[in-house]
This record gives sequence, structure tokens and C-alpha cells, in this order.
Amino acid sequence: MCAMEETLLHEVFGVSKNYCSIRTEVKGSGDVFIAVEPLDKLYVCPKCRSRDVIGKGKRTRRVQTLPIGFHAVYLEVAVPRCQCNRCQYIFEIAPPLPRPMSTTRRR
Repeated sequence: MCAMEETLLHEVFGVSKNYCSIRTEVKGSGDVFIAVEPLDKLYVCPKCRSRDVIGKGKRTRRVQTLPIGFHAVYLEVAVPRCQCNRCQYIFEIAPPLPRPMSTTRRR
């Protein structure tokens, strides 16, 4: 179950709706840390499309995002490492970072 207000997570910070917040923490300096993890529906082998996968650990990626007032905000994104039981392929579930934005040049 997602712990953080979905609108803030998805619309303001640009996190994919396939992810949810599991914890929000404010450190002594006032910086905000939001722990985010993928939903179960993302645990699919990219090679054979099987859902029969097992977790093989995870790493955490910290990304700074838009501040709230004068407080820095960081997404702590869980990047699970998985192995498919059908084809034995080992893969990571890609983090929910926003797509690169195109910029327009001044003329």
C-alpha cells in the first residue's frame, strides 16, 4: 500500500504510477527523503515476459528532485535485481525517473 499522497508523488515529482512511496522521512537538516519502490506488476522478465521471477537483492538510488520550500527533497528509489525462473535471465527493474525533457533553443 502506498504511504504518500499519490498526486504529489506522480504529478509533482514525475514518478511513474507503477511505483509507490513506502516511507517519508525528514532529517534534522529539514531535508525530505521519500523511499519509493516498484509495484508487483513490474516484476516481469523482459526477455520471456514471464511473471515467475524471484528477487536477488536490490540497490538504492538517491535522486534529488524539486525542493519543498527551502528544503531539499530526495527520492530513494529501490532498484530490485531479479532472476526469471523460466529462462534464468537476471535483470534489474528500471527506476521511475522522468523522461529527459526536450528544450527549445532561442533564436
